[in-house]
Amino acid sequence: MEFTPREVEELQEKLLIVHRFISQEKRFKNFYYQGIDVKENIHSDQGMVYKLMELDDAEELLKNCIMELEEMKGDGKSFNPSEFHEFLINHDWSFLYKKYGMKTSEDVGKLDLESLLELL
Repeated sequence: MEFTPREVEELQEKLLIVHRFISQEKRFKNFYYQGIDVKENIHSDQGMVYKLMELDDAEELLKNCIMELEEMKGDGKSFNPSEFHEFLINHDWSFLYKKYGMKTSEDVGKLDLESLLELL
């Protein structure tokens, strides 16, 4: 599947937001509900995100997709897995949330994730 550079950038940004949301939710659940089976109350517009959260390796899957998209940008920039954390830290999350009409990562349901489904 061929994407334009703009589509690659947009898809990567959306994946970054989804990755951040899932990572935060899993850390929260592991800290507060360790050993307790808790059913998440996620809105229906976040159904795909909920399905990703059920995967044990969702963060790794999203990380690999984000890294592949970085290579697809064609600007000669890429990074190895150890640089991924720094890549996440360097993003302006406020800008990304505003760009996609979100206030926090919990508004992840506002993202149009159809292109993500095609990629996965």
